Amino acid sequence: MSDPKAELRLLVLIAKDEAVMDELITGMLDVGITGATIVESKGLGAILHQDMPIFSGLASLLPQYTGSRMVFALTTVQRISDLQRFIDEVDPPRRPVGLVIPIEDAFGFNFY
Repeated sequence: MSDPKAELRLLVLIAKDEAVMDELITGMLDVGITGATIVESKGLGAILHQDMPIFSGLASLLPQYTGSRMVFALTTVQRISDLQRFIDEVDPPRRPVGLVIPIEDAFGFNFY
């Protein structure tokens, strides 16, 4: 029997559109991703615009997103592939961006 940890990846998604979160979570559950951490985040443009008025001229050149949500999930290659098909169906302006990071080892999870 192969080691289930060998197929694990860290999935990181950034959703700038708050309305897409319900769809994204539903898609994750549909493909079997049942554990994730969601973090409220703020982009560089929002920080420059809101917290550093000295850079307001530069901030005016950047998109006016006020924040986003970052989703972190430790999951398998197959589930990520299944979720990717769902994400590809989201309209490009609303589509979350993501990355997948290989995992060398993990602990504290039930892999079976």
